[in-house]
Amino acid sequence: MSIHPVAFQSTEKSITILYLSLWLRARKLYIRLNQRRLRSEEYIHLRDAINADGNVNNVGRMTILPATYIGSPRHMHEYAQDAMSYVRHYGRPDLFVTFTCNPKWSEIEKELLHSQTPVDRHDITARVFKQKLKSLMNFLIKHCVYGRVRCWMYSVEWQKRGLPHAHILVWLVDKIRPDEIDPIISAEIPYEIVDPKLHAVVTKHMIHGPCGHFNYNSSCMVDGRCSKRYPRDLLAETVTGNDGYPLYRRRSVADSGRSVVVKVRGQNVDVDNRWIVPYSPILSKAFETHINVEYCNYDEISQYQMGRYVSSNEAIWRIFSFAIHERHPTVVHLAVYLENDQRVYFNESNAADRAAHPPSTTLTSFFTVCQTDDFARTLLYADMPRYYTWNASSKSFQRRKQGTPVEGHPNVFASDALGRIYTVHPNNDECYYLRLLLVNVRGPTSFEQLRTVNGQLCATWYSDC
Repeated sequence: MSIHPVAFQSTEKSITILYLSLWLRARKLYIRLNQRRLRSEEYIHLRDAINADGNVNNVGRMTILPATYIGSPRHMHEYAQDAMSYVRHYGRPDLFVTFTCNPKWSEIEKELLHSQTPVDRHDITARVFKQKLKSLMNFLIKHCVYGRVRCWMYSVEWQKRGLPHAHILVWLVDKIRPDEIDPIISAEIPYEIVDPKLHAVVTKHMIHGPCGHFNYNSSCMVDGRCSKRYPRDLLAETVTGNDGYPLYRRRSVADSGRSVVVKVRGQNVDVDNRWIVPYSPILSKAFETHINVEYCNYDEISQYQMGRYVSSNEAIWRIFSFAIHERHPTVVHLAVYLENDQRVYFNESNAADRAAHPPSTTLTSFFTVCQTDDFARTLLYADMPRYYTWNASSKSFQRRKQGTPVEGHPNVFASDALGRIYTVHPNNDECYYLRLLLVNVRGPTSFEQLRTVNGQLCATWYSDC
């Protein structure tokens, strides 16, 4: 008995989604079952409970879906905060690039069997997109097509039933000047005679819609208007808008601009530069897909939230263990809490030991290093990861053994790693003021020393500030 190819492909897709679904359920089940045994509490509360009656069941709250679970709200929040660490150190990003998978790439089509489409082979699509994304990042970082890159980060996403796309933030060493925008970013249809390849890519991949009265059923339409604000206004030159961000040059047909005829719902529509999504000519020609390049605008970077729908495209990406987020440089998370208020994870068998010997944290290790290391006493808490590595096994900071030598300090090496002290809401006033001191005071050796001003031990962290 023969199996129809379409039926086989449908079954293959279903098995892929089923496999990932079972794997995700297994992870959630492990977390749920272990929460009944694994508890967490501030160290001081655990210590007091052990000293009072020794009953570990009387203390501790159940743990929740952790930040290590990929796609969880806490996981996404961690990456958003890491991005803000880059902003604090290097200012706003320079470029925001959206890189979308093209199912018509020759690398995908040549691997398909007869009668197959890219929708039937998500494994091929995922592998090709991963390699293309790697090539694009090399283009930006190693080949410096826009200048030297200081830092970068990207996130891979999937729309429902859609192909993967990556949102990339790039910080440049030399900031882009207003007069340099036009050579880097274009929002116009190129001359077909001058550059036929670029013209073909732009007219195929970089036209928005058209939507509006041409197609009110377009996915971008909200309350009768385009949510992406197309068509844009025609402009003879790139100008700076009221918000400080550029309005790209979009010349009219009467002013040397071009137009092209496209089909919309079976009808020919004349499209001009008002409908062109901003792109980079060099990237569009190199990768022949939809690559939106923008001079970075915070309003353009909406917070990403993982939905509960898992498409087969995402399923195969997760099965291959491809990274959803990547970044450079490394951001090290630094704990902040009041004395004896660090969170301790324990179960019935190790509660007494945890109460007697609480595990070290980045904060207590910072104090310890400052007690014996003269160089560490010159540093702020957030500067530690640049010169010291955090050893997760020994729970301690250790001097880096390689990197850029620090002048005047033998055996001290610097890296480009950044430290991020966890944020604290002002309503948690004492911890908030402790964090404020850690941001500004160099080389404290203990909580007590940090709270001491002119030899006087302050009663509260607020009074210390």
